Amino acid sequence: MKTMQSQTDPADEDYAAIAESVKSGEYFRKARAMYDLSVHDPMAERYLYLFITALSLLSFIIAFSAMQSLYPLQTPVPFIYSTNNIADDIPHIQSLLARKGENPSAALLRFLVQNYVTLHEEYNIDTFDRDVSGVESQSAPAVAAEFRQAVDPRNPDSPVALYQRHSKRRITIVSSRRIGEADAMEVTYEAAVEGKGEGKKSRWQANIAFNYSGLALDEKTGKVNPVSFVVTQYRSKRLQDIK
Repeated sequence: MKTMQSQTDPADEDYAAIAESVKSGEYFRKARAMYDLSVHDPMAERYLYLFITALSLLSFIIAFSAMQSLYPLQTPVPFIYSTNNIADDIPHIQSLLARKGENPSAALLRFLVQNYVTLHEEYNIDTFDRDVSGVESQSAPAVAAEFRQAVDPRNPDSPVALYQRHSKRRITIVSSRRIGEADAMEVTYEAAVEGKGEGKKSRWQANIAFNYSGLALDEKTGKVNPVSFVVTQYRSKRLQDIK
């Protein structure tokens, strides 16, 4: 005889397992865990992403503000300052404007002319090369050649031959004025020769003709155009000796 074996339906086993898990509460614990995984975990990640986004935005704002404080960019202009005692001789910036409301272009011209006279007439062996370079860089070729001849050590009247290392010639600007509408100025200055235990003072007058571009703004960039100042003629004469 053939023995008939009963076979259990797998679906019945699944139903039985589900019923058992419902009775024990395991089914609800798994359902709650699944709900937490599908709902609460993405919510926590969303808050984390929002926090990271807010932190990044704050960092961007701080970096942008720091970058904005750097503008407008300015190119530092180096300059040479000669001193023998850096503890006492402290350089400082002083306005070129002689009075309130003065034209800046006229103030700059006055400074350039007076500075040119100082470089041209003073003598100090320590700054001689710098003064010569300053005069030549602001002079027309004919004026520069005449100046080089005047300071040539082979010239007996040159300051190098007269003062060498034992004396100095200091220049003090007394006054300066524009001559009419022409590109020329008249500068009165005092020269003091110090050395060998004595000092001699004299008053001089220098007449300077020049080409000056003045201060002007570039309409496209809004920046000041390079200033051009070239001396085309220079004459100096002694007015009187000062006791």
